[in-house]
Amino acid sequence: MPSLAALRCLSSMTDIDVALRERFGLSSFHPWQREAIEELLGGRRRVIVIAPTGGGKSLCYQLPAAVLEGTSIVISPLIALMEDQVRALTERGVAATFLASTLEPEELRRREREIFEGCYQLVYVAPERLESPWLVDKLAALRPGLLAIDEAHCISQWGHDFRPSYLRLGQVIERLKPPRVLACTATATPIVRREIQERLGLRSEQSAVILRGFSRPNLHLTVVESDSSTQRRKRMLHALAEALGSPDQPRGGAIVYAATRRNTETVAEAVVRAGWRAAPYHAGLAASLREDVNRRFANRSLDVVVATNAFGMGIDRADIRTVIHVQAPGSVEAYYQEVGRAGRDGQPAHGLLLTSSGDLALRRRLIGFSGGRDSDGVQDPAHVQQQWALFLDLMRYVEAGSCRHDFILRYFGDEQETLGGCG
Repeated sequence: MPSLAALRCLSSMTDIDVALRERFGLSSFHPWQREAIEELLGGRRRVIVIAPTGGGKSLCYQLPAAVLEGTSIVISPLIALMEDQVRALTERGVAATFLASTLEPEELRRREREIFEGCYQLVYVAPERLESPWLVDKLAALRPGLLAIDEAHCISQWGHDFRPSYLRLGQVIERLKPPRVLACTATATPIVRREIQERLGLRSEQSAVILRGFSRPNLHLTVVESDSSTQRRKRMLHALAEALGSPDQPRGGAIVYAATRRNTETVAEAVVRAGWRAAPYHAGLAASLREDVNRRFANRSLDVVVATNAFGMGIDRADIRTVIHVQAPGSVEAYYQEVGRAGRDGQPAHGLLLTSSGDLALRRRLIGFSGGRDSDGVQDPAHVQQQWALFLDLMRYVEAGSCRHDFILRYFGDEQETLGGCG
């Protein structure tokens, strides 16, 4: 691993194509990546990028950070992803680190000291850390050239993954006064986009919105409706065999999503009985067990993970051949983010959504158990109504007679792409 001094002795590359080749080992940009980076470096400098999971959004802040002077900051809620990206950037000669609650106090102090001395080009920070005015003031003193906000949809109270810690980010931007701001998300409907702009102070007339890449021609989407649990189980196992081949020599990996913790364990047992190396994953498991499943799936000693929506964010595995939902997820946004983890290598992949009439009652129950409560624990009726509306949008997708990809493109407002006539 290069020394810290070596990492700081970097040539001032201003040609983004040279940086792409020499720092990131890539030969070309996606057209929308170039558009975003050019807007960020020399255009409007306020950019929102909406592109699907695995589409290459991180390059839109990593490359500018590698060519800009000083320290750039990335706000991300995904600690595992921060760790992976810092490791990869360091290997490429980009000085990077992260701050999160998982660090030991001594290690945290060491990293903070080096950050404040200007030792890093890119610093990842969990949003909860920015609730400290002290830390925000110290970062402001660095005069960061770029502030990037990953998973920006988490700021929206009308989205499917609202996180209260994101609500302060508008104030953070005002305090840091970065000359460049980038907001990235994989799931933002027009309503959510407007809220991101409003809360982050990215006025529409002064910011570039780049919406690309939702068209996934290599991903075949299928929906099967059946009230027979036996038939749904058979369809799931058939889909695994069709996508992966034999359990003895699988052609890649698979993720099976279930709506409840109990069902992940029940389905995982069935998958193991069918001969696959499989394991359940949900938030009720010990952190060490979840980390073990993540590690084994990433190193391919595990073929199938059966999980709730707690699994998948930050997973870096390109050969996932199928994503199967054995119960309907909570929204179109959640569904497309999860199914989009299949086929990131560009090879053919499949998404199978299995639904039944019981999904409606189950979702009503899950919404009742979910957040949207005030400090006294009283549920917010508006939150319940909004979550139910998102689920009904998914049911419209299930019943859609048009190309399923085209339905999703219209849902996200991606009017520049189409896959008319697909299944």
